[in-house]
Amino acid sequence: MRSIPWLAATAAAVLLALAGCSGSDDPAETETPTAEESAAQDDAAPQAPEPDLDGVPDVVAEVDGVPITREEFVPAYERQLSRAFQQAQMTGTELDQATLRQETADGLVDTQLLLAEAEARSIEATPEDVEAAAQDIATSYGMASAEEFYTALEEEEGMAREEAEAQVQRQTTLELLFTDEAGEYTPSQEEVQELYDTAVAQAEGAEGGGAGEIPPLEEVQPQIEEQLRQQHRNEAVVALLEQLRADADIVVHLENVS
Repeated sequence: MRSIPWLAATAAAVLLALAGCSGSDDPAETETPTAEESAAQDDAAPQAPEPDLDGVPDVVAEVDGVPITREEFVPAYERQLSRAFQQAQMTGTELDQATLRQETADGLVDTQLLLAEAEARSIEATPEDVEAAAQDIATSYGMASAEEFYTALEEEEGMAREEAEAQVQRQTTLELLFTDEAGEYTPSQEEVQELYDTAVAQAEGAEGGGAGEIPPLEEVQPQIEEQLRQQHRNEAVVALLEQLRADADIVVHLENVS
């Protein structure tokens, strides 16, 4: 069964760019390096590879006759490549652009399927929903307002306000779809106890012990319940997506890309 980390890398990809957008108000923490220091840092830091887009067709994929174009694919792939390069640097793994291109195309297909399902259910984020979502994102990155969020995206990522709002609108619509699909769910006490016991057993089995670091169940029950709700939601979305893929006519035109 597929997991859904792609959600943060497709419809919400632009939001992750904010990781570097929020700065500190403390001048001591935001001191501008000299030209020599910047040049030295640039020389020392590994450079991300150029995106390999040779042979990517004008229509990358089709989902029930709806095209996913090269114009849509390229910026999504460039963001994926940037994050994949950073991860590869941290883990020491080799970056495989062919695989990454396929994963990007798959993510765009998934997003199209889910947005079509949302439309079929008459689910669409309202302007108020979008504004609230943008404000929540801004707050999570230490920004004062949605306006500051959009300004940061434009200045740091070169993303126009209209495109950023469209991204937030799509992601918020997907969130509404996921909530609708998951339905009402309250974890049972048995499920909470089972997850807690698993955590305790893992801590006891870890090298050097560590079971004493786990708080009593009553202290962490709210967090465990939230984890179980999120797990239930993820499973519902994965199952939905698998069904949508099984029922859809999907053609991806990346087979001949080097």
